[in-house]
Amino acid sequence: MPSRKKTKGKARRAAKETKAKKEEDSQAVVAAANQRQQERPLEVEVQRLLVSPFAPNKCQHGVAHISSSDEEICIEFINAFITAYSSFSGSAECFILATESTMVKFADVYSSKLEIVVSILLNGGTQMILDGDNHNLARLNATMACHFEEWMEVEVKESKAIFSWTKMYELRDADIHTLVSYYRKRIPCACLEEKYKAEKSVKKMGLCYNPNCSLSERKAERSKMFCCTRCGDVNYCSVECQKDDWKGHRQFCDVIAAKKAAFNSDKQS
Repeated sequence: MPSRKKTKGKARRAAKETKAKKEEDSQAVVAAANQRQQERPLEVEVQRLLVSPFAPNKCQHGVAHISSSDEEICIEFINAFITAYSSFSGSAECFILATESTMVKFADVYSSKLEIVVSILLNGGTQMILDGDNHNLARLNATMACHFEEWMEVEVKESKAIFSWTKMYELRDADIHTLVSYYRKRIPCACLEEKYKAEKSVKKMGLCYNPNCSLSERKAERSKMFCCTRCGDVNYCSVECQKDDWKGHRQFCDVIAAKKAAFNSDKQS
């Protein structure tokens, strides 16, 4: 028969374990709530991107000569794409899914009006930066503009083999130097010159493709990163990260390299 001391000891240990379990559950609830709060602003920000007709009293950053009919259909398309993107924002394939959901209704936009769409997005993102608005909105605008630029090159002009997804996702979390540079290179006006001068000292950061990278947010100075020489599509912060990710990247590397080889062969024939 167990002694009274042992019985009390077991009771105390059980009480401690119960308390620890409650604290652990409580922390999990708080963490989940914090995660929901962090996710909610992104959905709100995406909805804030919904485009309106242009204000006549501001520089249009390259879209001043769009016809009213083209402006109307392209703004309708952008808003439909933003709504679809927002509904799929929890998926890694949100851009692909948003494209598929808008393809049928806006087939004419995809085939002949994406340059207008890009110019509208560049206009909006440039103005967000100039107005000192939330830069996350400008990043989302830039990412969508980049997506449509990639679509034109791959699907319309057939000037490259595959989408540069790495470039798009780096824009989604771009540093201010990279963000301003992206817009500055694409608008015909000089509206971002002063902003560029103010931000050009900021180091441009890239995203390490290794999901197990130990760096904060997997970001490293872009000029010091290593590119996969076989596919040329992903970057790493170090040789060690590149080696660590090889098993996971290899299958995609094979597909990308094969597509690029076939594309180059077709162009040469």
